[in-house]
Amino acid sequence: MIEAFVFMSVESGAEDEVWDALLKMPEVREVMLVYGPYDFIVRISASTAEDLRKLVAERLRRLPRVRSTMTLVIARSETKQ
Repeated sequence: MIEAFVFMSVESGAEDEVWDALLKMPEVREVMLVYGPYDFIVRISASTAEDLRKLVAERLRRLPRVRSTMTLVIARSETKQ
């Protein structure tokens, strides 16, 4: 399993529309609305690097009203309880 964070910028006023679309995708694990140079941080997962590439390039970037994305592949993570 490969996981990544995708930082997304969207058109002004499109936050709710993009939020709803992201939550419908089974590969999306978490969606965070943030303030700053990006509008969303989205945690995604995929089975392979190729599946991850397709998810970002063919689905996330093509969502209506998405202006840009930046993807950071997670090298290692641990959840603190």
